[in-house]
Amino acid sequence: MAQPAPISASPVHLKLPLALYPADALLGAAYVLLDRCFVYLDEPETGRATVTLRAKPGAASTDVAGEFLNEALAQSWRRAILADNRASIEMISARAVSGAAGPPGLDDLLAMETSDQSAFDDPLGIAMSWEDKYKKKSEAAGEKGSKP
Repeated sequence: MAQPAPISASPVHLKLPLALYPADALLGAAYVLLDRCFVYLDEPETGRATVTLRAKPGAASTDVAGEFLNEALAQSWRRAILADNRASIEMISARAVSGAAGPPGLDDLLAMETSDQSAFDDPLGIAMSWEDKYKKKSEAAGEKGSKP
């Protein structure tokens, strides 16, 4: 792998291979450092990018080139993770958005087909009243106590 080569001291110029540092990773890294330095991106030749960094007056950071390269690698890694997990991210996002639609409307409820057999089915047993649920336990306890 080719090492990025600084070609000047101030401002700092970096020549980077676009195979290692994709353009969107460089843009992301530039965005992160905008508060500390001025960034100029160029592609003078195919497959290589030139990045010019100049520290802003009063910026605390002294090694903006190192910070830029680290952030560009982090952005490249995030890009790779996103590419590997795109299907999962899209599925989860679609489920979240479809769930945010809210409950069905009146037209949807009226359009539902219900028959006498399916309308009152309770396969999970959650439609039981409180009295029915706890009456059985208290009666069962009373019967045990009344037996000799």
